[in-house]
Amino acid sequence: MTAPCYAKIDTLLTRSVKASKHFHPEFSFPDADVILRSFEGTLYRIHSYTLRTTSGLFDTMFSLPQPPKCKAEPQGRGQASPGNGDDEPEEIPIYESDFVLERLLRLLCSIPIPSWESYDDVDRVLTAAEKWDTPGPIASIRAALTCPEFLTSDPLRLYVLAKHFDWKDEAKLAATQTLKLNLHDPVYAPTLARLSSKDLLPLLSLHRKRRDTFKRLLDSPERFAAGNRQVRSTDRVFQAD
Repeated sequence: MTAPCYAKIDTLLTRSVKASKHFHPEFSFPDADVILRSFEGTLYRIHSYTLRTTSGLFDTMFSLPQPPKCKAEPQGRGQASPGNGDDEPEEIPIYESDFVLERLLRLLCSIPIPSWESYDDVDRVLTAAEKWDTPGPIASIRAALTCPEFLTSDPLRLYVLAKHFDWKDEAKLAATQTLKLNLHDPVYAPTLARLSSKDLLPLLSLHRKRRDTFKRLLDSPERFAAGNRQVRSTDRVFQAD
């Protein structure tokens, strides 16, 4: 009975595992030296230079001393044959969904992205971009949030995001748009809970000032004579008749 060739078996197993791996079609650069793995298991092959120059997190990560790669075992069982891809970069697990990771990498690589469909999508990608310390994608998303679709659909949520990232112009614009909302409605409680007191109080103050101004204008006889003019004695006589 012929003894099994363990080197060939290991090579076949390695090729089988590699064939089962799923690389994202937009991020499978053959000469890239970093592989990111999403929460769903999709692989993203990308250049470390791109990550290092666009993300503070990866710049710090790649500047740290890296552990040495495992050396090849001596000839015998378990030795991998040349050219089987042992030089493949080690996968880095990224605990983000495919949607978030793909959108963020597209922004980092200046690849066009589809239109944003909801604040939930924007919020998820912004959270990841902040963790990665990526000012470029954050600036791109900031520009998209001032379009009428987002500004009018949920201005309170835009105000929360603007205050979190200290976007003064966007916060002022969003605060004005929230004047059409009743902030005491329980539906807005979860969103308001995300605001600190120093950011919530100016918003409530703006609503109170606009309400008081509107009431003052309604009570002004110069603007609205009906119901605001002083009733004369003759008027009472005619009203009695």
